Amino acid sequence: MEKITLSIFVPCFNEEKNIIKTLDNINEAVQNINYEILIADDGSKDRTVEFVEEFKKKNPNLNIKIFSNETNKGLGFNYYATAHKALGTYYLQLMGDTSEPPNTIKKILDNLGKAEIVMAYFPGKNDKRSLVRKILSKAFVILLNIINCNNLKRYNGPAIHLLENVKMYGSGADGHGNHAELISILMTHKKKFIEVEVETANREEGSSKAFELKNLLSVGKSLIVIFLIRVNYMLKKVKIFKS
Repeated sequence: MEKITLSIFVPCFNEEKNIIKTLDNINEAVQNINYEILIADDGSKDRTVEFVEEFKKKNPNLNIKIFSNETNKGLGFNYYATAHKALGTYYLQLMGDTSEPPNTIKKILDNLGKAEIVMAYFPGKNDKRSLVRKILSKAFVILLNIINCNNLKRYNGPAIHLLENVKMYGSGADGHGNHAELISILMTHKKKFIEVEVETANREEGSSKAFELKNLLSVGKSLIVIFLIRVNYMLKKVKIFKS
């Protein structure tokens, strides 16, 4: 059996109107790579899982696995839980809401294997998110760069990781700030990364859940955790220097 190179994590919550287009985008974009698609349905109340099952039957050549939660457990929970079920060398998150078009996926994958972390960012004209979301995202990045003494362009969004790093260093954060926590931890371990400029797309159906209160609170919690990660890192450096 050929070794799986890439595990693609696709989180879904009530995405029946978007999930087929998401899967089509992945099928179009990922070429010449042995990969698996891991659908993590987070307690959807619509027909998301049913639509994935139908797509799977129509595309038997694709390696699609479905993991379902009876209740909603959060993006971060599913990210790490699915990572421990993945079989690939690399791990990539692509949202189930069609926010990553084929050209974006292709551009990210063009950099597969060039670093332990391949992070995508959306500059200026390529960022099609709402003005409010852009402002909040920019403020979030600036604050994290101050805490981490970095100059990254983005902490959340699509990124390729070595799967073993996700399993080893993942904090287990259950909310929307999970990836920022992971990146912050990996930076303290001097993991090599590159940043790739890509385009984003607005979800075609439905509305974003990013600004729900529980998600905003989880991001706030992640900021505190990241601050503590940095403090702990600096204390260790001081201790090593003194010794």
